[in-house]
Amino acid sequence: MKFKMLGLVLGVLAMTGCATTGFRAGAPDGAIDVIAHRGASAYAPENTLASFKLARELNADWFELDCTLTKDGQVIVIHDDDTERTASVPGKVAKMTLAELKALDAGSWKAPEFAGERMPTLAEALDLARNLQIGVYIEIKDSANDYALMRGILEATQDAKTLSARQRGQVAGMIRDSRSLNYQLTLDVIKLIRERRMKRQVVIQSFSPIVCAVSLHEAPEIRTEFLAAKDEKKPEQWPYVLRWDQLLGAAGFNLDIDTVDRDTVPRLHSEKKTIAVWTVDDEETMRRLADWGVDAIITNKPDLCLRVLGR
Repeated sequence: MKFKMLGLVLGVLAMTGCATTGFRAGAPDGAIDVIAHRGASAYAPENTLASFKLARELNADWFELDCTLTKDGQVIVIHDDDTERTASVPGKVAKMTLAELKALDAGSWKAPEFAGERMPTLAEALDLARNLQIGVYIEIKDSANDYALMRGILEATQDAKTLSARQRGQVAGMIRDSRSLNYQLTLDVIKLIRERRMKRQVVIQSFSPIVCAVSLHEAPEIRTEFLAAKDEKKPEQWPYVLRWDQLLGAAGFNLDIDTVDRDTVPRLHSEKKTIAVWTVDDEETMRRLADWGVDAIITNKPDLCLRVLGR
C-alpha cells in the first residue's frame, strides 16, 4: 500500500533466533494495492487454494479470505456460516468438525475442472501464501452475538474520543470475561500468524468491533483494519459504526463501493487511515476509485484491475 509499513523490502530477518521471511506484502510505494477477493474468485472457486494460487499467478498483491471456527475448534476458510452455497450440502459450519468439512467438495459448484477442491484451513492458506510470497487479508468472520457486549463497551467509553491505553485494557478485560467466540477465534488466528512469523505478510480485518479490539490489543504488531458498510434498511446504525471506527483507531477503514464517495478518501487520509474498497469488478469504477486516491481495491478480477491501473 501507500504506507511504508507494507513496502517491499529485501533480506532475511532474525526473530527470537528463528529464521523468518523478510517479505513485506503490498504494491510498490505509490501504487494502489490489488486485493483478490476470496482469491481470484471470478475464475476459480472462492476461498480455496486453487483461487489463492490463481491470484498469485495473476500478480495480485494480496488474496483475501474469510475464516471462522469449526465444531472442534479449528480455523477453517469459508465465507458463509453454512455449506450449502459452496459445497452443495446443507450444514452449519459451527456444528461440523474439520474432518466433516474437509470431506466436502468445495469446487464443483464453480466448474467441473475444480471438482474435489477442498476447504482449506487458515494454516494451509497461510503456508501457501508464505511459499508463494503474496500477502493475505484475513477477514475474521463475526461469529458470535456480541450486541450486549458492544453496548456495554460503548456505555463504558461514552466520554472517550479514542481509547487510552488504560481503557484498551479495560475493554480487553470486558471482552475476555464475556467468553465471546469472537475472542477465541481472534486469538487462534493471531497464534497461527505468529507461528509462521508472518506479521509483515498479513492484515487482519473484520466487521466485528470485538474482533478488531482483540486484535489491536493482543497483537499490535499485526496490522488491523475495520470493515464496514451502510445498511440502507437500518440507517440508524451507521453513527454507531462511525463511533466504533473512532474508538478502535484501527489502521484502515475498509468500505463497500456503495458507502464511499469522493469526500471519504481525503477525510480518512487526514485521520491517518488507509481505505480499501470492495467489491469492484468493473473498469469504470476502478478508474474512479483510482482518481479518488484509494489505497486498495478489492476485486474478484485482479487481472482486470491491474490492467486498468496500468500495472
